[in-house]
Amino acid sequence: MRIGVLTILASVLTVTSCALNDGKPTETAAFRPKVIGVEQGAIQNAGAGTEIWNGGPSDGVTNLVRYAVRVSDHSANAMIRVGWDAYETREGEYHFEKMDRHFELCLKHGQKLNIGCFVTSNAGTRQKIDGAFCCYPAYVHEAMQRSGHKDTVNTLWLNKTDHWEPNFENPYFVERYEALLKAFAAYLEQPIAAGGKTVPRKKLVRCIEMRHFGFWGEGAYPKQLIPAGSANLIRIADAYARHFPDIRLVVPTNGMRFSPAYDPLKDYHFHLLALRNRVGLSGTFRDNWGDDEKRYQSIYYAGNRYEKGGVKMYELLRDRWKSAPLVGEPGRWGPTKEGFHPYWGLLEQVRYLHPVMIRNCNVSTGKSATNPTDYSILEDPKALHAFHSMYALIGFRYAITEVRVKRRGGELEVQTDWSNIGLTPTYEAWTVRYALEDETGRTLWSGNSTLDLRTVLPTGQSAATHTDHFQQAPPGGALWVRIVDPDGISPPLALSIEGRRADGAYRLMP
Repeated sequence: MRIGVLTILASVLTVTSCALNDGKPTETAAFRPKVIGVEQGAIQNAGAGTEIWNGGPSDGVTNLVRYAVRVSDHSANAMIRVGWDAYETREGEYHFEKMDRHFELCLKHGQKLNIGCFVTSNAGTRQKIDGAFCCYPAYVHEAMQRSGHKDTVNTLWLNKTDHWEPNFENPYFVERYEALLKAFAAYLEQPIAAGGKTVPRKKLVRCIEMRHFGFWGEGAYPKQLIPAGSANLIRIADAYARHFPDIRLVVPTNGMRFSPAYDPLKDYHFHLLALRNRVGLSGTFRDNWGDDEKRYQSIYYAGNRYEKGGVKMYELLRDRWKSAPLVGEPGRWGPTKEGFHPYWGLLEQVRYLHPVMIRNCNVSTGKSATNPTDYSILEDPKALHAFHSMYALIGFRYAITEVRVKRRGGELEVQTDWSNIGLTPTYEAWTVRYALEDETGRTLWSGNSTLDLRTVLPTGQSAATHTDHFQQAPPGGALWVRIVDPDGISPPLALSIEGRRADGAYRLMP
């Protein structure tokens, strides 16, 4: 991927036959916008780039991002990770209303929410049972203890605290988790109101991360906690697809490591990578961006030798971005004795895996369990540069490189050349809307393009041409384009070209 290859394009306007529009039978015009190159900074957009915890007016660690274009004073993307025990106190007694604050913030600030649900291991729970923390309801723990498939206490390596870990062979545990998902799906169907708007909660959900397995739901467990088989984990995964048919699902990858300990879960992991609902194929999430990539050779690279039906697992992970989003977060580390410097290899990692969004938090700004030194990214210029470059490159960066317009009477033909100089397409629907405005800014006419931006893949310098034909367009007026969220929640999409107006519109003609 070459960075900034389109910055040489200059604004050009040519008109042939007559001015736009003086009533002559035929007229044509062409315009070439000036492209904002990747080296000029990130383009802030909903569904790409940065994502922050809990939403609202915060914007994460602001030093990590250098923007060329901002569409909002706060982040356009929010994320929460929730534990099971916080939302079900007794069997069938749910308290999803605790999430209402997050939905209200999203609606107020034009954000959509990535929900990591529902974690069963080390989710920062405050519930302690018999001396150990427990991320699932006490009644589920008690039922497992009375059964032949008991849950067990494990001491987490990170902070040396004891946690109850579920037994995925226990049918009652699986039954109650499925009931949780069903109840949560019903909650998402209901409306939420804030800032004068009312929408179904599910319209505010960008994706759901399946966090039922592994520490923090990331999919990785030590050998002694790995289930003997995949059946119940597959059953839970299928329940997600069944109960959330219209929300993008995102599956964990940290457990997809090639290792004899993980052999019993091979079928489960291949099932996750084939899982789909009406939205499409499931996306993936990878945590620990910026870590030493030597640790991940057996997951995302050829060192992962898991194969099924002639299909290699690492190739499915490597190429997932072509069909579905890859998201995640950095980790908190410090330099090692072996010479590893955290985050220095970040740009190479994202170029290989093509993530669309990486959380703008969870970085080293001092001591932590995984960074016992005083190392801070804010005092590491090379690491900061890696983040600046990464956030400018990941996700989609759409540019209209040339526009050609023909008018004949009331017929309007708009031909646009689109380029994507980022690393991914968008994975959500956007409406490309043209409008003719008079000199006072009054809209004379508008019409929607048939272009689906999800089909415009990153191809660097080459462009894809799309042509729209409109009937009964009035004479005169300047041509503008504005790319809007059909749900009316996210701010209008920013292109990687100059000339964005405050309402998100770009003037194309004349």
